[in-house]
Amino acid sequence: MQPREKFLKMGIDSLSDEELVSILIGWGVKGISYDLLSKRVLKVLKKNKFSFKNLSQLKGLGKVKSIQLLCAIELGKRIYGYSCEKAIVSNTELAFNQLRYLVDRKQEHLVALFLNARYELLQKKTLSIGTVDSLNIFPRDVIIPALKQNSAFVVLGHNHPSGTSKPSQEDVVVNENIKKALELVGIKLLDHIVVSREGWQSIE
Repeated sequence: MQPREKFLKMGIDSLSDEELVSILIGWGVKGISYDLLSKRVLKVLKKNKFSFKNLSQLKGLGKVKSIQLLCAIELGKRIYGYSCEKAIVSNTELAFNQLRYLVDRKQEHLVALFLNARYELLQKKTLSIGTVDSLNIFPRDVIIPALKQNSAFVVLGHNHPSGTSKPSQEDVVVNENIKKALELVGIKLLDHIVVSREGWQSIE
């Protein structure tokens, strides 16, 4: 499924960082596919070296696309307070600040916050999108990206579109399975919160 098609069918939360960049770039050039170009651009962005000079020197990107990417980053800074500094997620309140946007989702979303040993946010990733009252998730869906990010801690969060933030019995069981699986690979599940319009509750 192409990024634009995925956006239309599953929403922006389903897109990876690379897919977001792919949509901004739009196309590649002869000899370089847009997904390969997206990987190269993302590598520059993640190193916080996104100057016009560094971007425009990437083969296949060019001046116009470099300007568009820089403007998108600047817009994020101005409107949403984006910072190059890693966010700290050391308690439930800080986790909720990263996940409060889930309150407005009409389907259940499970999102993971992958943290290093200093509780710095390495990546925020949507792991599953379900229906209005359920979603499917397996421990491997959490473990694989956690290992890829070399995470020390993981925080999970999902929403209840029904309006209640009280964890269901199924939530508790799934949380325990994921917690035990993460422990086997030396990663700690720091928290798992349920968010809704009435607030949030921790399963841990």
